[in-house]
Amino acid sequence: MKDLKEILRLPGMLTPDEVEYLYCLGHLNPTKGVIVEIGSWKGKSTICLALGSLTAGGEKIYAVDPHKPLAEEGYIEDTEAEFRKNISEARVDGQVVPMVMSSEEAAKDWNKPIRLLWIDGDHRYQEVKRDFLLWEPHVVDGGIIAMHDTIRKKGPKRVLWENIFRSDRFQEISIVDNITAARKVRKTSVLGKLIKWLTIGCRALYIAARKMHLPYAKPVGRWLLKGLTT
Repeated sequence: MKDLKEILRLPGMLTPDEVEYLYCLGHLNPTKGVIVEIGSWKGKSTICLALGSLTAGGEKIYAVDPHKPLAEEGYIEDTEAEFRKNISEARVDGQVVPMVMSSEEAAKDWNKPIRLLWIDGDHRYQEVKRDFLLWEPHVVDGGIIAMHDTIRKKGPKRVLWENIFRSDRFQEISIVDNITAARKVRKTSVLGKLIKWLTIGCRALYIAARKMHLPYAKPVGRWLLKGLTT
């Protein structure tokens, strides 16, 4: 992946595998539409998506984040200046459309089809649910929704279960570390449902092994899930 070492040096909560995966999601272009990111912080994920998109048609990345302190989530600084600096130094500022506002404000007059929706904003349940419900209708059939912290954070985990795992509108689940992605479809096929629930079962075993603190549960589980689902 281009500039991987430089991206890994940036502040952010992405693992090396997650950095590569976001780049791949940005590159993957199964259908028409733009990329929307909910939660940019200092631009690490934005840069991954932008670099990936540049290799596959160059759709814009609409980066939605008010960049204001959020004490409830442990963020105490205004990040807009550093975000703009980082995307400029990565030479993707022409590829990124910063939307310095809340998710609700950005969604108000939104009218573009979305091929990839990346949700990594406020991780509290009601806020994650709000982001999903506001933006999912704009994701085209064949498009992808990806969410961060779906293994370790209660809010994203619950929204994932309620709106993706239990829905017949999503299949081809892919899990890389704390990212879970799924493709939106008109209706899940029988085979698609079977594969989906096998994937969910493997994920449940991995989470149980983590909670039991079994030796090597994290690295082995992550490796297996990534290998089985990507």
